[in-house]
Amino acid sequence: MTTEEYIEKGDLAAKNEEVEKALEFYSKAIEQNPRSSFAFFKRGSLLTRARILNEALSDFGSCILLNNEFSFAYFKRGVVYQLMKQFKKSIEDFNIAIELNNEFSLAFFKRGYSYLILKQFEKAHEDFNKAIELNPTFPQAYFQRGNAYFVKKDYNEAIANYTRVIRLDSKNMKALTSRGIAYTNIKNNKDGLNDLSRALLINPDYVPALLQRGLIYNKVRHFDLALMDFNRVIEINPNLGDGYNNRALTYFCMKDYDKAIIDYDKAVILRPNSANVYCNRGNAFYGLRKYREGMLDYDKAIALNHTLEAAHLGKGNIYASIGRHSEAIKNYSKAITINPKFIQAYIGRGNVFMKMKYFLKALEDFTLAIEINPEHAFAYLYRGIAFKQEDRFELAGKDFNDFLRLHSRRDQANVQVRKWLRKMDMEPMY
Repeated sequence: MTTEEYIEKGDLAAKNEEVEKALEFYSKAIEQNPRSSFAFFKRGSLLTRARILNEALSDFGSCILLNNEFSFAYFKRGVVYQLMKQFKKSIEDFNIAIELNNEFSLAFFKRGYSYLILKQFEKAHEDFNKAIELNPTFPQAYFQRGNAYFVKKDYNEAIANYTRVIRLDSKNMKALTSRGIAYTNIKNNKDGLNDLSRALLINPDYVPALLQRGLIYNKVRHFDLALMDFNRVIEINPNLGDGYNNRALTYFCMKDYDKAIIDYDKAVILRPNSANVYCNRGNAFYGLRKYREGMLDYDKAIALNHTLEAAHLGKGNIYASIGRHSEAIKNYSKAITINPKFIQAYIGRGNVFMKMKYFLKALEDFTLAIEINPEHAFAYLYRGIAFKQEDRFELAGKDFNDFLRLHSRRDQANVQVRKWLRKMDMEPMY
């Protein structure tokens, strides 16, 4: 057979998923004609599909040596470098592919993805924009451009791009799931749940959507529905740490700390290098007042990730609970240094200042918390208590009423605030 006939036979075998037979035909084509750049290209492409990446690199290198103006060979080698997580090398090849063909939309898209992974967001945007300009019906380019906006926390633009994907492909589960998550980040849980449920109508076992929908159910306190989603995740993949971690979060929200710890134990085995899992288990131990175990978990979390502000907050909470005020303030302050908008740390530190009767410092912290989030009910409650301790009853009353406005549930805090208002000769406004 001729070289071309061997290549045709290889193509047919590859089409029928007969990988070994296809590789054999391509290899015979190369034996027949060692200067056939196309035979090296074909074999390299199949090796890439089979994830035999080092051999694929070698074949694309040979192809390029034989034909250094073959733009698709540079592109394919760039894709191999991406699969090998060598993103800078991939960009070098995509650059050459684009120089040889400045209308190569797929090369712009792939280069944009490498830039996105390297956190070079402006260059990623430029490439995704160019890919879309060259091919306005390119769903993946809109999707990755949406991801770039998401990483920059521009959730509205992310939603707009995911919407373009869904218009082009109404059954794109990834886009529906990503848009659902973006909606929740702008506190639109209704549309977020709708998108995730749409994804699950397409595939009821789509784990990313189940995990995210369960988290939204947690937020809106539909714990029974959250448990159903996380139980399903664990049935589908019993070795997925996120399934146990997320179910534990639900038990934690239900204050069933013992069950939470059982699940966190499983998550720790599956994700032994996850600072978040250790921190979460520390929170459950804190809920059970097992402070020693909680502190060990927070320390482990910090050892894995010293910038995890939640772990420093947890240590602050334990120190506050056992009356070691200076250590508590030190840890709350560390959390705030890491994340100056961490409301819980301001509230925790403010409450310690209250215990120490440093009411002015407490007022500063509660006021900062309110400036960060004017809708945080308990920041008004605690600031109201601080004003009350300072005999500034008018300001205390205003804060107590703001708390009632934002916290309508008739729980113990709500009832107590109403009592305080009446003792100060004020009527609850809500």
